[in-house]
Amino acid sequence: MRQCPSCGHTITGAERFCPACGQALAQAVWQPAPAIDATLPIAPARNSRLAIASLICGITTWILFFIPLLLAVPAIICGHLGQSAVKRGNGELTGGGLARFGLALGYAHVALTVVALCVAVVVMAVGV
Repeated sequence: MRQCPSCGHTITGAERFCPACGQALAQAVWQPAPAIDATLPIAPARNSRLAIASLICGITTWILFFIPLLLAVPAIICGHLGQSAVKRGNGELTGGGLARFGLALGYAHVALTVVALCVAVVVMAVGV
């Protein structure tokens, strides 16, 4: 219900003029109802399987230390592939830290194996 701005007469319909005084009435502006929030919830990010594999290979390399380079090389490969997958994932994939830690464990094991081989070669050369 509206009222006439000049005479205060109650207007019940959609008249354009007041029936009592003839004053022109302002037209009601149509406003749409507020939109319903129809957005889908964002799926939670998941860890890259390659990053997890890199971490598992890196840790297992240090547990099974007597088998050099058996799992260090896969840890390095999976770590690099996992990092690139996380970068390409646009936020859908996480696990960059897991991949980095797997890479660090793999590279450290390779470096320690190379040092051990160099020491072994030197010891063999001096002992001969």
